[in-house]
Amino acid sequence: MRLFLTGGTGFIGSHVLAAALAAGHQVRVLRRSPASAPVIPLPRQPEWCEGDLLTLPASALEGVEAVLHLASAGVSPKQVPWKELVQANVAGSLRLLERAAEAGVRRCVVTGTSHEYGNAARRFAAIPPDAPLEPLSAYGASKAAAFQLLRTFAIERRLELFYGRIFTAYGEGQFAGNFWPSLRRAALAGEDFPMTSGRQVSDFVPVAAVAAHLLEACTRPDVEPGRPLVTNIGSGVATSLLAFAAAEWERLGATGRLRPGVLPDRPDQIERYVPDLAGLRLPASPLP
Repeated sequence: MRLFLTGGTGFIGSHVLAAALAAGHQVRVLRRSPASAPVIPLPRQPEWCEGDLLTLPASALEGVEAVLHLASAGVSPKQVPWKELVQANVAGSLRLLERAAEAGVRRCVVTGTSHEYGNAARRFAAIPPDAPLEPLSAYGASKAAAFQLLRTFAIERRLELFYGRIFTAYGEGQFAGNFWPSLRRAALAGEDFPMTSGRQVSDFVPVAAVAAHLLEACTRPDVEPGRPLVTNIGSGVATSLLAFAAAEWERLGATGRLRPGVLPDRPDQIERYVPDLAGLRLPASPLP
């Protein structure tokens, strides 16, 4: 397939790019400058184009069969101003779909985040894709706002929109300050690893599985024109942070000790944040 990818130098985007190239796809990748590089090695180089979402011409999407939109500002733990969040995540995302429609691209695969659910997660043992969006962070709010615009735009223009909200992805190339890279560094260094109680439950999904799911979405037959498909992307296994840490600690052959409870839990943390994957293939209801 001929694919157009944004966010291809980020954590998840780099894995999507590597997997797409390994599968033999032709991939055109938007990046800010030649200095931007993927966080993992690639099997070969894609076609790079420099620019940004707000100034992207429709000509950059000519001949493309599917757009994969992973670029996003403010991904945890990075903090950016509200203005940048709105420009990149909301205005930039809508601009991309507008340009895709102009270029005749029908299939658009867009990544959302579990942070869009926010406080609504407290009311579900497993959060369904149609749960209310009650974000508790600026990043989550910007992604939720973008989703509402993109969903309605896709219905109006009869685009084939797949929107997947990713839960706790982890793996090579992840930001060093995140949990799994910190755990891995301590394990390989033979150090102890201080952490919170780890009682919070989530869905930890390897980044390679996320990349495979997103590539599959480029050809899924259940994504229909004007009927956006909204899903959660996870492993399907609910695991406490402590259990996840212990399993990885053993897998990595760590000689130090896990030290749960050394760091304080966040006073406002949501104890269970788990996706419902059962409705993965059910399309969102179209507008009248």
